[in-house]
Amino acid sequence: MIDLRKRVFSMYGKNKNLKKIDIVKHFELEGFKRSTIYNIIKRYENGLPIEDCPRSGRPPYFDRKKLKRLQHAAANRIGVNQRKLATKFGVTQPAIHYNLKKLGLKYYKRQKAPKYTTKRLQQIPKKCGNIRRQLTTKHTFIIVDDEKYFSFSNDDMPQNTGFYSFDKEHVPDNVKYKTKEKYSKKVLVWLSLSAKGISKPFIGTAKGPAINSNVYIKECLSKLLVFIETYHSHDDYIFWPDLATSHYANETTQWLIQHQIKFIPKQVNPPKVPKARPIEDFWSILANKVYEGGWEATTELQLKQRIRKKIKEVDMKVVSNMMNTIRTKLRKIENSGPFAIL
Repeated sequence: MIDLRKRVFSMYGKNKNLKKIDIVKHFELEGFKRSTIYNIIKRYENGLPIEDCPRSGRPPYFDRKKLKRLQHAAANRIGVNQRKLATKFGVTQPAIHYNLKKLGLKYYKRQKAPKYTTKRLQQIPKKCGNIRRQLTTKHTFIIVDDEKYFSFSNDDMPQNTGFYSFDKEHVPDNVKYKTKEKYSKKVLVWLSLSAKGISKPFIGTAKGPAINSNVYIKECLSKLLVFIETYHSHDDYIFWPDLATSHYANETTQWLIQHQIKFIPKQVNPPKVPKARPIEDFWSILANKVYEGGWEATTELQLKQRIRKKIKEVDMKVVSNMMNTIRTKLRKIENSGPFAIL
């Protein structure tokens, strides 16, 4: 801008015979705006210098050098907050907030993700690529299964953590306080699903055994077999279990082979890719429905009935859409690693 002013001042001062419009047209041909040139001519006529005059008001504390220091101190660093930065730079927290915004820096919450070793980060993309390219096609139905524990209370549900009130002191205790047992009662729920449907669930008892190979075969895989015969008897399908010990025990794999259920071999199954298996999202949907409105169970039977009822209420279109994204997610992991789908 200073160089442009020098040129306009020089042309207008040395060529008194030139009209303003001639000077404007000359610089317009160079790509400058008409209003900019007229403003510079007016500045010359008012006797103002080429350089900007000192401005009134308090000068900003953060000059370019300090802004660069602030950016270095804040960008892509863990454990940084505005109050700490305010103390470090000797300014107020609102000043830090303003200048971070000026720099275009935004605060993001860290996402939870599995912890991977270097070796696994190398293995996972290859295994996902094998599933996508060698074991499945775009016409293959992928069947997944999983287990989840449901407690009697809704303590862990984000939508049930707070409440509205005119006066916090006059709120019923069951609303004001989130009580929690040291050893809360839970029931185990297993089911399988595909783009076509949801299997009949296995719901254990509060004092029942954990899932081992015998329980898995008797209570879970028997229902999986019925599910496959009902929905996929004439389809190209593959069963994708997670890497739980009971899922790949010798008895389990022998049972699957005996009943001619095509499944992903253990050596090909990628570890720690929960977001690639949509059943994790299904559990979130189901839990939101079960504990909606702060619902809590008083008996085991009540909880089981509630779970069965809410499974039937899950929108199958949502499930189908989730299951149809598996191969897309596998491609992303294959190309960019497991963090690509988080």
